[in-house]
Amino acid sequence: MMLIDDHPNNMSKDREIGNQFDGKEKYVKDVFQSIATRYDKVNNIMSVGMIKHWHKFMFKKAGNISGFHVADVGCGTGEITLMASKKVGKNGAVKGIDITLEMLEIARAKERNMNLFKNIEWVIGDALNIQYPDNTFDLVTSGYMLRNVTDIPKAISEMFRILKPKHKVIIAELAMPKNKIFRFVHNIYVFKIVPWYGRHFNDGKIIDGKMAAYDWLTLSLKNFPYGDDMVKILKEKGFTDTKFYSKSFGAINIYVGTKP
Repeated sequence: MMLIDDHPNNMSKDREIGNQFDGKEKYVKDVFQSIATRYDKVNNIMSVGMIKHWHKFMFKKAGNISGFHVADVGCGTGEITLMASKKVGKNGAVKGIDITLEMLEIARAKERNMNLFKNIEWVIGDALNIQYPDNTFDLVTSGYMLRNVTDIPKAISEMFRILKPKHKVIIAELAMPKNKIFRFVHNIYVFKIVPWYGRHFNDGKIIDGKMAAYDWLTLSLKNFPYGDDMVKILKEKGFTDTKFYSKSFGAINIYVGTKP
């Protein structure tokens, strides 16, 4: 695996947060394009089958969202978007926003096979420049996207901007368990087993001269802010009543914040 520079000199302090490197935006897009057809399967493996439970917890924290307009930022293959569609009902609407067309095509195909309210619009869009006016949505969700952007605080600022006052953002992201035993097992699984398994799909093909797709999906967790560090960023970008809920022994955090 090729080593990368996490902190290029031309990045602002904000943009240095997380695992950053030159050409990241194109690389990440190419990664998800290459693994789109396998993304859901590997997500289920990485989560040890818990991913749907995490998403249900997100909407439990959202409360009653019937009739809401929801933006799911970095929607990928649409798992959270599709769940939101059920929750908002026939009088609501959901925008599934992602930068990768191939992921959205899979999301559309999944929607066609489900008995939903036809209330979803799948949108090609950038989390750092979301194409909707201020104060548009009643709820903003995001799952496993922030590790992949080149400017984490900017993405959070955009979520804040498009959210209506007095409404919530709910974000699911991977984390590192605090317990030493759980962290030891977690690290073996995430940093050894998952990349090994992923290489069976594409023989460890290097993308854009950097690293294999499944190496990135695990490496992206290193240096990524989580827990109190992520709460601090949410607060700095304007959210109040901000907290996180640790799930699966600390392997995942669900962040909730309110726009004043």
